Amino acid sequence: MNKAKPAIIIFATFIVLFILMSLFAANGEIKVKSYDAEITLDNNGDMFISETWVVDWPTGKHVSFRDIAYQKYNPDNPLYQEETNVALFDNDSVNVAVFGKDGLALPKSQYKVGFSFKGDVDELGQPVECYPSRSNCESIFIYVDDGMQSTMTFKYDYKIIGAVTKYQDTNELNWVLLEYFESGVDDAMVTVNIPGVAKKDLQAWGHGLSKGKVIISDEKVVLDIDRIKPSEALEFRILINDDVFNVKPINFIDRAQYDEIVDYEVEWAKKTNLSIFLSFVVWVLAAAILIATVFVGVRVYIKYDKEYEPQFQGKYFRELPAEYSPAEMSYLYYFKKIQNEDVTATLLDLVRRKYLILDNNTSDINDKNPAFKITKNLAMNEDDLLPHEKHLISWFIDIVGDGKEVSLDQIEKYPKRSYQAAMKFEKAGSTFITLAKQAGSRHDFFEKTLASAKGKLYSWCFVPFVFTFLAFISGSMLAVPIDNTLPALMSALVGVAYVIYVATIKKRSVNGNEDYTKWKAFRQFLLDFGRMEDYPIPGVVVWEHYLVYATSLKVADKVMEQLEVKLPAEMIESEQATYMGIGYRYYGFRLGYALGRINQSVSTARANGRATIAAHQAQVSGSGRGGGFGGGRSFGGGGGGFRGR
Repeated sequence: MNKAKPAIIIFATFIVLFILMSLFAANGEIKVKSYDAEITLDNNGDMFISETWVVDWPTGKHVSFRDIAYQKYNPDNPLYQEETNVALFDNDSVNVAVFGKDGLALPKSQYKVGFSFKGDVDELGQPVECYPSRSNCESIFIYVDDGMQSTMTFKYDYKIIGAVTKYQDTNELNWVLLEYFESGVDDAMVTVNIPGVAKKDLQAWGHGLSKGKVIISDEKVVLDIDRIKPSEALEFRILINDDVFNVKPINFIDRAQYDEIVDYEVEWAKKTNLSIFLSFVVWVLAAAILIATVFVGVRVYIKYDKEYEPQFQGKYFRELPAEYSPAEMSYLYYFKKIQNEDVTATLLDLVRRKYLILDNNTSDINDKNPAFKITKNLAMNEDDLLPHEKHLISWFIDIVGDGKEVSLDQIEKYPKRSYQAAMKFEKAGSTFITLAKQAGSRHDFFEKTLASAKGKLYSWCFVPFVFTFLAFISGSMLAVPIDNTLPALMSALVGVAYVIYVATIKKRSVNGNEDYTKWKAFRQFLLDFGRMEDYPIPGVVVWEHYLVYATSLKVADKVMEQLEVKLPAEMIESEQATYMGIGYRYYGFRLGYALGRINQSVSTARANGRATIAAHQAQVSGSGRGGGFGGGRSFGGGGGGFRGR
């Protein structure tokens, strides 16, 4: 565990608190009647936005601000991100127009417009800037000399460069248009135009709102929102499953992300309401609870979370640290998690141990994509296998294949047959994970007393929770103003953060951490052996064994690149490798040819299964194909809001 975790909890708590303070600071006298945005994406992934705000003003007000944030990276986002994936605000694209209550444009001589990116100042002589002041955010200031009329209309045109993120398998626009505004918004409509993209290639989700509809049609996604509360945010995620964008390199993430995004959104689609923060706290006592919780958190980390000091301190471990299966190793290495790579690794291990036989399935020597076949070796006794290894054979040979053999092409296409086939395939995958975890749990990898210790550790959370309840009740009974609200909420968040921290504590045992340290050093050795002049390269049989674990350690491709230089291809054929030499005579051969094909087929099958299930659920519940807004956040880029005085 990261020793900085307690500090991170406190920092995150204050960030949430800071955002809440911004929301409570909004002036309730100004009312936004409607917000309309027309958005168009170009083939570079840039976003052109034209906004219309209709706002009711009380007398005596002169000033409005439109804050436009364009930060894409969000540290709270649970999905994979890259900090280099940034968007830019196009200063030259901005255009502003102001209209009075009669709908006529005000002469420019009657109002002043200032921009943060030009270094302008407001009517008080202060720099025009976003609230709160932050980077990656521009603010547009408007001052009406004679004061705001009872109803005013503001139009803003601007461009965000690099708004779209491109992945290997999809394109994503994940954006927050509004996160704060005066007294909510009565009605809102957002239209996103994606030229040249059919409805079937679009998926969209709304977030941050309790009411609203997502409507998808050819080349267009519409967000129709009845009401936006002051505590809500207008954000959305759109997936464009058509290769229509030619984004800049910084906006391309070389990773398949479609499944992870859809899984996240499907989970949130099941939730219809946002969680409501309950309770209120007194400022001074809440601060004391915060400090005490930090102290307790640090003590908990030192005693229960900090890993043991391993005896092995070397940078490299040049042989296998242990002989348990790759899935069991993964269970240790990734803290009780089984990775997608473990399916491929286990399959390769069974081929290496000759329980399964891999051949070219009579493909022609000039085939660019040979149809490899996996056959069960009936001469081998499966009683020697672990349950998850037996299940994997049954999964691919019996369920997908004909009981004797299966081709990689069959594996890829099986989940596409029907929703039932896809569910059966996914269930088999889930069973593999369960059995692999059971196999890993047989070892002395993790602290056995931690579960019982957590019961005692949880008891501290009653302090902030009970205090939150009492502060809220006392405030209501005594008819005190809402001054207690923010400190009470801070105390509740501290308690939640503490519970989450304790729940996520996982500590390896002395033996487990010793093995983990060696596996980590072995992984480093696999990455660096090509640069070791004094390292004698062993034969293919040894490397096939190593590569099984390299697959679970997610470095098999790096190992192969080094072996291409260190290990002559002719040696592979002469040593009769079980899978490294398969495809030796085929078009485009490289070391790990079969490994790559197997991994590709398994990944394709899992992707096809999820796509089939998602398509079925879309028909039933409208998930990602329109419908209502979901709970939670999509943690998209952008943000900002509207304010005045």
